[in-house]
Amino acid sequence: MRVFLIFFGLICLLAAKIFASQPDTYGIGSRVSVMTGASNLTKADPAVTYENPSFLSHAKTIHVSFGAMTTFDFFQPIRDVVVQNESTGKSLQYGDIQTDYTNLSGVNFGLTLPIQKITLGVTGFMPYGSLASVNTFENYIPVYGFYFNRPKRFALISGVGVELFENFSLGISGNFYLKSGANTKINLNNENSTVDLAMDIKPAVSPILGANYTWDSWVFDATYHGELNYAMTLQSKADLTFMKSTDEDTGEVSFPVMSFLTQTSMFYDPQMIGVGVTRLFTNGLSLGFKLVWKNWEKYKASFSKVEFSNPEGMSTKIPDIHFKDIWVPSVGIEFPIQKLWMRTGYRFEPEHVKDQEANSNFLDTHVHVLAMGFGYSMKDFFGFFENPIDIDIHGQYHKLTKKHVEKGDSQSVGYKQGGFDIDGFVTHFGLSFSTSL
Repeated sequence: MRVFLIFFGLICLLAAKIFASQPDTYGIGSRVSVMTGASNLTKADPAVTYENPSFLSHAKTIHVSFGAMTTFDFFQPIRDVVVQNESTGKSLQYGDIQTDYTNLSGVNFGLTLPIQKITLGVTGFMPYGSLASVNTFENYIPVYGFYFNRPKRFALISGVGVELFENFSLGISGNFYLKSGANTKINLNNENSTVDLAMDIKPAVSPILGANYTWDSWVFDATYHGELNYAMTLQSKADLTFMKSTDEDTGEVSFPVMSFLTQTSMFYDPQMIGVGVTRLFTNGLSLGFKLVWKNWEKYKASFSKVEFSNPEGMSTKIPDIHFKDIWVPSVGIEFPIQKLWMRTGYRFEPEHVKDQEANSNFLDTHVHVLAMGFGYSMKDFFGFFENPIDIDIHGQYHKLTKKHVEKGDSQSVGYKQGGFDIDGFVTHFGLSFSTSL
């Protein structure tokens, strides 16, 4: 019965991991995706609403964009490891871990709208089929946490940019998201079990600040992205009246009560501060560098908030997971070849989980991101439009650094004699159309 109660409580728990957003993982729009976050943002691309809203001030006309993207992941299989044991309420068993995750596909959109001295911008991403997709997993199951659920949610960012002084611009955007809370009251009995649910969903906004300064053929920029936490609070109380007992003397009926509180982060983006520089050459070539600090150390694993009370003696083992801040460098280059704009970029994303072998089953490792793409301008898009249409195509290759994982406890879930290797890669492809009105 105790095993049943623990399992029942856990399936009610939305225990989220390190999930973040499409804009941070892959970028919005083909041009910015190839630049991999570097500072080559001198064109009036609506995607700068997220990357650095101060560049909105460069837009002199109404500019609209629309695109689609898809990803395919190929992770190293994890075979013949401990998949259950006494700590999960089950017998010791070996098996394979599922690493073939659902691929991400969706559409992106954007708009810039100059109004006198300021420019408004809107950009966003919508995954196919739903506003957000949340698939949780048990705390003890090995998972490639950086990609498992990370970008599978909608994104909507709007902002404004203004040239405050000559060659100096400021911008501010809001990255909109949701917070939710729920209360459940459960009565489990042998005749008429009931469940009451109350839920509240509230909008929230994470600020994005940006600045850029142009000096001769150099562009310097700085950005700040606030923390974005799709938080959910769940309070649950279950009256286990099917386990009731009656006092023989007083006739009073008593029964166990199970209650717990959990605070989860269904999706999470850390606080980020970035600085960049771009060199503009006379032949159209531009070369940009960027360095971003990501405040992952502040992130607290949501499932550490779980509490069980009454009946006594119930407990759940919580991995003591610690995260660390990381520095993410990137470089991007763009240059013309006849009628094409060729682009390529590189980004290095260090691992951000400490001591994962001892404390958790987050399969986190360094990631190298290589991107390539090109842009082409068509005068009228085969006669369908009067205005020129820019077509941009891109591809990204995310290569995980091979790493050996070996658990010290032979009874722990994820254990394999001699350990196992984590490895793999993710491919990302996209196509964008844009035009000025």
